Amino acid sequence: MITYYAHRAAEYERVYGSPRWQDDLAQIREQIRAAFAGRRVFEVACGTGYWTRYAAERALAVHATDVNDDTLALARAKTYAAPISFERRDAYRPATEPARFDGGLAALWLSHVDLSRLDGFLRAFHSHLLPGATVFMFDERVTGERERRAPTSRTDEAGNRYELRRLESGAQFEIVKNAFDAASLERAIGPCATGLVYRELANFWTLQYAVAGAAASLPG
Repeated sequence: MITYYAHRAAEYERVYGSPRWQDDLAQIREQIRAAFAGRRVFEVACGTGYWTRYAAERALAVHATDVNDDTLALARAKTYAAPISFERRDAYRPATEPARFDGGLAALWLSHVDLSRLDGFLRAFHSHLLPGATVFMFDERVTGERERRAPTSRTDEAGNRYELRRLESGAQFEIVKNAFDAASLERAIGPCATGLVYRELANFWTLQYAVAGAAASLPG
């Protein structure tokens, strides 16, 4: 996955020009602005900083993290409306300092989490967030149209779904691309969250919730 996104970094944002996505993306941008107004946001897997910009429009500050130096370089080159700090950090690494953020953003990331590591990721992510922090996540739905464009290449024993991705260079990669719906998100996140609000758009799902008090103190 790290190698794939390192190779894809320069072409990553072109996908957001897809005509069929425009209505959904406009709604997601507004949800992000509203969710993080006046908050200090921890962002996991920020990539090129595309969604960091929208969080920063109304946030007090954003701390954006990613494991990939290539995408972080592109993110650092952008300008933002709020103070931004960047950190090279593995998404599965828990906080080593007391939680200090009251907002958490995971944009187009959850589908790439190996299901066997999902609980560990959530523990690590929530360890950065204060009890009651607002979290906003969104990702693609695996619709019939998407399955035609990017069919499932295989599934493994853990239930992970894989896709083959071809870059403009011709290089091909197999990546984890899992599908979530309201029920699976409730099972995974419900025990460490309150007030879950799930929305289903034409091509994406969105989820907003507050971190439960116990979730922020779970061991990594």
